[in-house]
Amino acid sequence: MRIHAFLFLVTFVFFGNAYSQNRNSKEAGIEAFELEKWQESVQNLDKWLQINPRDPEAYWIRGQAWERLGELEKAHVDLSTLLELDPENAEALFERGRLRYQLKLFEGALDDFEDFLLLPPGETNRVLFKIAPGDSGVSGITTVQSFAPDEAYYHMGLCAIELKNYELAISYLDLATEENPSNPDYYSERGKALARLGENMAAIESYEIALDLDPSHKPARQGLAQVRNGGDEFLLAELNTLIDSGEANSQTFKQRGFYRMSHEDLNGALEDFSKAIQKDSNDPENFFYLAWAYSRQKNWKKAEENYTQAIELEPTNPEYFLARGQSRFQNGQTEGALADFTLATSIDPDHASGHYHKGIAFQKLGKKELACEEFKRGMELGMEASKKAFEKACGKN
Repeated sequence: MRIHAFLFLVTFVFFGNAYSQNRNSKEAGIEAFELEKWQESVQNLDKWLQINPRDPEAYWIRGQAWERLGELEKAHVDLSTLLELDPENAEALFERGRLRYQLKLFEGALDDFEDFLLLPPGETNRVLFKIAPGDSGVSGITTVQSFAPDEAYYHMGLCAIELKNYELAISYLDLATEENPSNPDYYSERGKALARLGENMAAIESYEIALDLDPSHKPARQGLAQVRNGGDEFLLAELNTLIDSGEANSQTFKQRGFYRMSHEDLNGALEDFSKAIQKDSNDPENFFYLAWAYSRQKNWKKAEENYTQAIELEPTNPEYFLARGQSRFQNGQTEGALADFTLATSIDPDHASGHYHKGIAFQKLGKKELACEEFKRGMELGMEASKKAFEKACGKN
């Protein structure tokens, strides 16, 4: 009996110490994680999970530690194991979606973010990281508790952009901006998707909204500059591939034409805009850009013809009247130019450039008083050129 009691005591102490040490390994793993000792955290949690392979919290913490060590594949494995144990873990779904984005598993990431949206927010305040705009890194943090649907739609938009499904990306980013209209990241990425589709004016507008919200927003500033410069080399290569494969549509030719025009290849631009019109003669932008290219060549007659075509298709766009008026003015048709500038300001009474150009036309016709009224209105709307013209022609009072 004494021998049996002794053996039982030894066994109890042995397994008790093993259990205690293993329990301490989880606590040590958590403590090391909180101290940002990632490798030490992993080592301790390894020990814990050998004995407790169904502990979701341990997989969560170790997965986070792996990520901070740059071991994204291992982090992905841990979160996938966690989700097998707890399929409705909202924070794990969101975090795995972000990891999949970084691992370029974009379709899987979309699935995770979509599943995340279907779940009610969890009662947790754990830190979750967000994808940086235009990057695979981290731009900020959120929590499931404070999480709104706009963040999920935003991440889904980023995934769709990477999959080159720009229409889908715009749909997701539109949902993000509807949920939260004050986040510049959403408008910046929406601008990128629109630019990829050749919707340059809409892209510029989206980038400008982002910059109104945050004037120092770097991705929006870069994107806006690229659109105004016709796009980047990546975009050009993408367009050339579509055209060479015979899969190009009107938007493809329009976008490459815009790129060529912005890079002083006016003949190439004219060719592309003409092909865009052949494929879609109901798109006013095709005629507008063709006219713009002709005006860059100082072919005012052709420019006016195509601006007129654009106006017939979209008679409520003040930019088209402004552009045709500028072309007419350059061609010596001051009265016709004035009529166009007047129409532009009738459509949009706060069109500063329209008032400025009306002033220029009135000045050319010798109508100083009317010119000063228009310069003053443009100045009130914040146009610097109007202010200078007013001070020069009308005095400072």
